[in-house]
Amino acid sequence: MRRRVVAAAVAALLLAGCQGAEEPGTDTPTPTGASTSTEPAQPSTEEPSTDETSGDETSSDPPTGDQTDDDDDDDDDTSEDDPSGTSEPTADLPAWVDATETDEQEAGEQQDEGQEITGVRVGLHDDYDRVVLDLSGDDAVLGWVAFYEDEAVADGSGEPIEVAGSAVLQVSVRGIDWTTESDVRYDGTTVTGEGLEVVTEVVFGTLFEGQQQVFLGVEEQTPYRVFTLDDPARIVVDVQHP
Repeated sequence: MRRRVVAAAVAALLLAGCQGAEEPGTDTPTPTGASTSTEPAQPSTEEPSTDETSGDETSSDPPTGDQTDDDDDDDDDTSEDDPSGTSEPTADLPAWVDATETDEQEAGEQQDEGQEITGVRVGLHDDYDRVVLDLSGDDAVLGWVAFYEDEAVADGSGEPIEVAGSAVLQVSVRGIDWTTESDVRYDGTTVTGEGLEVVTEVVFGTLFEGQQQVFLGVEEQTPYRVFTLDDPARIVVDVQHP
């Protein structure tokens, strides 16, 4: 009888223990590091960066292109133009001489053109004084002969012509139609050599038999050169500084 009671008690205890134990596999563990939220992600409301140190605005590169060109142009604009207007091309100029010089054209060919001396300009340059005889037309067709002499003498009459300076460089311009009057012909007014170094003045002599005398008074006989230029037409006389 006692054995049955003990057996029944043991059976009751074993049954109670089985009911208090958890059943395996009924709970799902949460993975470590993963979000358990099921709500959709919300868009960010943060404003874009306005940091002035980002992008092209912070470039420290020096100005390029037109900016540097403008600076160069400004420098050019400060250059001073020749006030006398006697700056001429200097390439392929003839050699300096101190003897008689004559151009290669024939006076008979030039007279048919009807070209005239219309004005006189003088200018100071680095190593020489310049005298420009402006001509009518685009192409210089008048001839010339140049030489030094002790004093100026008028063609035809032989009368002396007063010219300031210790010597005279005579340039006789050939081929002018001296038998007719011209409205554009220079009136012969003397041009002073104020501001020049060696040329004292430019004096017009007579127009005789197609030749116009032009006297350059000089302080000293130095080498010179004479040449013609076109567009517009002109005769250029350069006299070297002593």
